[in-house]
Amino acid sequence: MTPTDIFRHTALGQGLAHIRQVTIADGPGAGGRLIEVRTPVGLCADIALDRGGDLLRLSYKGAEIGWHSNTRAPCPWPDSEAEHGLGFLRGFDGFMVTCGLDHHGVPTETSAEALLYPLRDNNVHPLHGRIAAQKAEVIEKQVDWDAGVITIKLRVQQASVFGENLELLRTYRFSLTTAEITIADRVTNRGFRPVRHGILYHFNAGYPFLNAESRLIGDDWALRNQLDTGGAVPSDDHVEVVQAVAAPQDGHIGLTNGGAHALSIQFDPEALPVTALWQAFQSGTFALGLEPQTDLTDETQSRLVAGEQRDYYLTVSVSGP
Repeated sequence: MTPTDIFRHTALGQGLAHIRQVTIADGPGAGGRLIEVRTPVGLCADIALDRGGDLLRLSYKGAEIGWHSNTRAPCPWPDSEAEHGLGFLRGFDGFMVTCGLDHHGVPTETSAEALLYPLRDNNVHPLHGRIAAQKAEVIEKQVDWDAGVITIKLRVQQASVFGENLELLRTYRFSLTTAEITIADRVTNRGFRPVRHGILYHFNAGYPFLNAESRLIGDDWALRNQLDTGGAVPSDDHVEVVQAVAAPQDGHIGLTNGGAHALSIQFDPEALPVTALWQAFQSGTFALGLEPQTDLTDETQSRLVAGEQRDYYLTVSVSGP
């Protein structure tokens, strides 16, 4: 049907799709802003504007795909610098968590010599960086029935006086005809000194999508066989396992849950040359993370000179009955 035909049946197409900005009223996330997205094919998502503009929730035809932690997505995110750089874990939650923009991985320190600030010898990097705790500005949000897409554009900044000034411009495009989301990110060094740069996309699957029948997919992915004998079962004594390998040449990884549904992630392996698998099956946590990321050991990739931009493009799709 044409947009005009759709509007004859349902005003502005609201019976099929919508985007709506809301504010959470109570609980740990009180005050947090969300953009709720619903598409005609049954894909629903919550974009958390006060959590780096990340995808807090993803479901398909009523079935949850993403992970929900016991932190319950607090707003604001607790101090990432606390607990020797592990404060990130007191806010960690949701389907997609962006880690960066100058660091991802375990807490560490790097030289601050390039910043030319005498009081700062080292840059201190908490677990997975700081961008996920920053607030996003909404640039655009619209349902375009002619183009068959919902578009949401955001700006997020990570900055410090005498430190980095990094900007993330993010564009989400939700298809109106398929269960597919494209994420186009552009990171720009808005400062006038060279700075460190890294980004990691933490895609987290949770129950009921994650279960004992779940299996990894990716024809060229070295970690594909990690769940072939099962293993995605909660255990009180489970200790997290993190494995990192080169990204598959075709840039495709994903997860099935016994045949009913499949999650697929497609990305550019040149821009994101490393993938990690996070198995966190401890009872009460029970999550599996698929993590395309930059290579922080690559001196060229992990540095942005003044004004330099870096683009990342990913497609997330869900299939099933």
